[in-house]
Amino acid sequence: MTTFSLVVLPLLACVCAIHYRKQLLQWLSIQLGFVKSANHGCCATQSPDLKRMAPYPAQPIKGRERYRVMMDIRKLDVQNWLTIDKNYMAEHRVRSQLLHEKKTQVLQCLPESLDACREALDEVAEFLCRRFPCMFERAGDDGLPFIENRMTGERFALGTRDPQEELTAALEAAVRLTMEDLSILLMNEDGEYYLAASASLFPTGWTVEERIGWTISRLHDPVPLWHQHVANSVSKFLARLTPTSPMERSNYFIEIKRPNENLFEILYRPNTLCEKDLDNPSPQEIIIRRERQTFRRLPRTGAIVFGVKTYLTPLDELPMQELENLAKEMKSWPDYVGEYKGRNVWGRKVLEYCATRTSLDVLMGEVNEKVEV
Repeated sequence: MTTFSLVVLPLLACVCAIHYRKQLLQWLSIQLGFVKSANHGCCATQSPDLKRMAPYPAQPIKGRERYRVMMDIRKLDVQNWLTIDKNYMAEHRVRSQLLHEKKTQVLQCLPESLDACREALDEVAEFLCRRFPCMFERAGDDGLPFIENRMTGERFALGTRDPQEELTAALEAAVRLTMEDLSILLMNEDGEYYLAASASLFPTGWTVEERIGWTISRLHDPVPLWHQHVANSVSKFLARLTPTSPMERSNYFIEIKRPNENLFEILYRPNTLCEKDLDNPSPQEIIIRRERQTFRRLPRTGAIVFGVKTYLTPLDELPMQELENLAKEMKSWPDYVGEYKGRNVWGRKVLEYCATRTSLDVLMGEVNEKVEV
């Protein structure tokens, strides 16, 4: 074998591997929503191609070196208040199953929320028909307006004030149309906002049936340092929110996927995200579960619509920079925060995987430099 075969050919193989890895990461970033896709929206003359619609970009993990509970509020991208992507049909099937099998656990509406729920449905329908006209259509039948979901064939009445209508009908229709969970926040006599209605189908450690009617403050009792760091700011923020100043924020959790779990079991987590008996999960079983949370004041009733879009990213598909940021953040958590977040279950594996990926990147970088020379 010649010197060329011994030295150059292995280096060329490494170059090909590096090139493929870059292409793969770029493709993953588009598919997982870290890069905006030109196919995110649609027009009336186009046929929807859900399989090519990347999720609206989730906020990356920032890698803060000091733990602090933060609101991290930013102005809402109003053109993307509600989003549609390639995961729509799979998640819609999960939503339908939940509303059929566990409706009381995931959907509750107090009587005083009825008018706000109906307004929320009207707002959802108007937005979806304008933003995704190839997928949703508003029409009328004998004077009764309705919205049709062209992807599922479902129709839902709009504008009804029928006193015999089921209390939860409007909010159920809204979350059957969207990919977001939706809740209605009203202010009580003490000036505190509370959960007056909620369709939270993809919860993390709680159910609507348990917490309907709770104030925002009580809802966050289990969160370490929430009351010390942001409770007052949250109250002021909600009170000042106007129909023309919608806002959004992001949050993330770490979830452990059991072997052979399906999408229903991964998304519906009313008990815990990290079972303690799963003490050695693989990178494929560690899921970064992100939430994009939106806040809109309804113009007619003055209620607040709180939306939550859930994103799932396996640890082994997380971009390198975010993986390093996750490792940095988890090291900054006090022990009681780490215990609350389940770090004792998945923390060691995350650090091991991060170290392995880092070493691989360094090695491939060195090979790349040698080839260029």
